[in-house]
Amino acid sequence: MRFFPIPVRGIAWPGRKQEPLQRGMGILLLLGIFFLAGLFPLLYGAPSPEEMETPVEVQVPLFLKILTFDRNLKKRVGDEIVLGIVYQEKFRTSFNVKDQVEQYLKGMPENTIDEIPFRWICIPLVSPADLQTIMKKEQVDIVYICPLRAVDVEALAAVSRSLGTTSMTGVPDYCPLGITITISAKGGTPLININLTAAQAEGIDFGSRLLKLAKVIHENKKK
Repeated sequence: MRFFPIPVRGIAWPGRKQEPLQRGMGILLLLGIFFLAGLFPLLYGAPSPEEMETPVEVQVPLFLKILTFDRNLKKRVGDEIVLGIVYQEKFRTSFNVKDQVEQYLKGMPENTIDEIPFRWICIPLVSPADLQTIMKKEQVDIVYICPLRAVDVEALAAVSRSLGTTSMTGVPDYCPLGITITISAKGGTPLININLTAAQAEGIDFGSRLLKLAKVIHENKKK
């Protein structure tokens, strides 16, 4: 994925009412901000399968911006978007990431995605079947998956597809396992990864502008 730092002017931040900007420039502007501000350190060594390559304060605003590029978003949700944060209570890393996501969302001046109000719920993971029951009951539209340990991620991806729920995570290794949107990093720059097969199965319609900026995966299989 190419990256060009761009001066920051008039960006439509998630949580604020968007100005009439060219939507195709939104992702580039966000990436330029993250690169210039140096919000996260360079990577050292290969991460383990459940590790994130970018911190929450980089991931969340980027995810919220990416969601606005789903041309089916307003068709798939009602008057309110429900975000489910899936985590493991007994896995400290997972629990801490859940807390960080919540703290970031609480600090936003306004909780909206593409001018649609949203709220979030935290879902402690017990099993894929239990997750499906909760997501269906709470009418979850988007699911953020925290780092998990000893879990069948493909089974969680199947739950999202069955409910037409957008799935995203900060763990890059989960993308080829069926999670639609992940954020990785290279040389200190955040990279967008999209599992297009998963996106289509979840009913998402990303435009070509976003897909040109992302690393696109077409198969729901391990590399």
